Amino acid sequence: MQFTSVEYLAFLALSVMVYFALPGTRSRTVWLLIASYVFYFSISARWTLALLGITVVGYVFGRLIERSGPTLPDNTIPQTTRRLLAIGIILVAGTLFFFKYAGFSATLLNDALSFVGTSARSPVLALALPIGISFWTFQSIAYLVDIARGKLVAEKNLLRFALFVSFFPQVAAGPIARGGHLLPQLAEKHTFSYERMRSALLLMAWGFFKKLLIADPLGVVVRTIFDKPHEFGSDGALLIGAAVAFAIQIYCDFSGYTDLARGAARLFGVDLMKNFDRPYAARSIKEFWRRWHMTLMAWLKDYIYIPLGGSRVSAWRRYGNILAVFLLSGLWHGAGLTFVAWGLLNGLYQILGDMLAPARAKALTALRIRRDGRLHHALQTVTTFALVTIAWVFFRANTLGDALYILTRMLNFGPSALWHPETLKLGLSAPQMLVTAIATVIVFSAEWLSVRISLPTLLYRQPLMVRWFVYELAILAIVIFGYYGPMFSAADFAYFKF
Repeated sequence: MQFTSVEYLAFLALSVMVYFALPGTRSRTVWLLIASYVFYFSISARWTLALLGITVVGYVFGRLIERSGPTLPDNTIPQTTRRLLAIGIILVAGTLFFFKYAGFSATLLNDALSFVGTSARSPVLALALPIGISFWTFQSIAYLVDIARGKLVAEKNLLRFALFVSFFPQVAAGPIARGGHLLPQLAEKHTFSYERMRSALLLMAWGFFKKLLIADPLGVVVRTIFDKPHEFGSDGALLIGAAVAFAIQIYCDFSGYTDLARGAARLFGVDLMKNFDRPYAARSIKEFWRRWHMTLMAWLKDYIYIPLGGSRVSAWRRYGNILAVFLLSGLWHGAGLTFVAWGLLNGLYQILGDMLAPARAKALTALRIRRDGRLHHALQTVTTFALVTIAWVFFRANTLGDALYILTRMLNFGPSALWHPETLKLGLSAPQMLVTAIATVIVFSAEWLSVRISLPTLLYRQPLMVRWFVYELAILAIVIFGYYGPMFSAADFAYFKF
């Protein structure tokens, strides 16, 4: 049951209607829990028990950790609590490792054994990955740690905690929720609000627009080139275009999903955490990661970077902390060397940026470029986007060899790919490319304008006929050019596999 399917929309509408027809919070909790498990069973039936198992572990160890004793006055965690926390984390993280990294680890071990000339081999497990496992395991770990730190009270209602882990708008690909943010909302009795419903549907429409009119068609082009890069190695412009297309695709795909998830949750009166804040407007890699997948980066900061010492240590140790965080980020996204390279490269960007700061300052002075001027800001934004796009090549490539091949051939300019007849043989027709380009301009223009004015508020202030014209135009664009029209079929959301 895809988020973009008619079946999901009917399921969501039924869930909302029954939810507000029920009298109290308990019956609504039961109903949402049933709906969440029905949804998860429809997308990952084989591994629904894994979701249930993580839920039981999180609930039981949350209660045990809370009962083991309060946090000491100097904010240290008692030894018994530490042991319970360690066991709980091992059980949760162990489940993630078993499904996601056991096969990858065995492959690396076998490669190492082959390298040293040993004939021994480790069996390689090939397991289907439960959809969303990286999200709800990290969410459960944060819950346990927050209880141990005394920042959160363990949830005593098993059904509500199960809903916290499995809430269907976010169970497949986040945003990663914190117990202190989501659990109190699930305990409230929400009243029906027309204003909230309107804003939720508008947010969902925006998610549909980004996913169906930009991410999916660009995915056709990106897949054509990245799956067979050697067929396009003679034209660097085409490879650069594919890398930029993927940068736009992955953003519109994941932020589009987030809009759909946040909009669906808002229909029930629940506000999920924001996950994106115009990341491609960032003027440094560090700023980019404060704007991209914000809930994951906040998780890594609070539960990995700060416990390692954060920025309160020597420069070289801080650099090691940064590399550790981004190595984990890469592995979190996927069990493969391409993801490891992507994570480490993003960490190296930040370290080199810090080291080269004095040299950049001298260069700006020599060139008489004002640090607060528009030219400097534009150069920073373009440079950051270029570096991020280079890193995305490792993220998308099927192998490290493919990634290096693409990057080394990007400066191999032949006939301009933008005007070459072969461009029209990448899976999209000229009208489809035009529609995608127009939709892309609309999305990034809207994001630029959103800094200066609230676009939803501006729309709500318009006369009724104008508002409905905009609504109908958006619906027609999605229906005609998206999943429901003849253009192409909708693809799964990219982050479902993580």
